[in-house]
Amino acid sequence: MTTGDSGVPAGASLPHQQPPRRPSSSKPVGVFFGAASIAIAALAGLSAVGVYLLRDKTASTPAPSYVTVTATPTAPASANGADGLFLSALATYGIADNGTEAVRQRFMEFGHHTCFSLLPPKPQPLDSTVNNILAAENQDVAAGDPWLPTFTHDDAEHLAQAAIRVYCPNVPK
Repeated sequence: MTTGDSGVPAGASLPHQQPPRRPSSSKPVGVFFGAASIAIAALAGLSAVGVYLLRDKTASTPAPSYVTVTATPTAPASANGADGLFLSALATYGIADNGTEAVRQRFMEFGHHTCFSLLPPKPQPLDSTVNNILAAENQDVAAGDPWLPTFTHDDAEHLAQAAIRVYCPNVPK
């Protein structure tokens, strides 16, 4: 007796068939080398794209570059703000900056240094501060700066007094 149209007798079983075996070979090593070469090619491609994107495109611009420079008037500091008041006070004492910004900056350094020297936590005596200003200015002149005026003791004292009046009027007298 057969079941259905299959022609297989009832109660009979089909022989058990195993899937065909693949012959073992060194394909995993080949797959590894293939994957490695693809990865290296991908990295080379990415680095080429990165180099292209990072290159300076302004160096190859066809249009010439122009820079416009305009002169701004450099007027001496007028009596605006504390620095202007300080420089004006020095001018009344006859201490000139010779129209040089570097000299003005140096005078303002001396003025701020005066306040830091005279204020707590470790205030110095005014005479010591005046002597420090005198020594520093004359040392700068001796170093060869032709724009700096040579200070006298009175000039250093006037600079210190102007600094106290403008920058630190709360200094104990």
